[in-house]
Amino acid sequence: MNAKGDDGKTPLDWAETVFGHRRSIDTIEANKKELADLLRKHGGKTGEELKAEGK
Repeated sequence: MNAKGDDGKTPLDWAETVFGHRRSIDTIEANKKELADLLRKHGGKTGEELKAEGK
C-alpha cells in the first residue's frame, strides 16, 4: 500500500496529482478524491507522511 517509487512517492501521492489530459476538471477532481479516499481507507500515506514517521 505504501510502496515508494524511486522518487519517494507513494500511490497516494500519485492519486493526488492530476492525471488524464482529456477529462473535464470536475471528472478529474472526483476521480482523484475517490482514489485518495480508497487508498487512505486501506492505510495509504503520502511520502511526506511516511518520512515524518521515520519510514
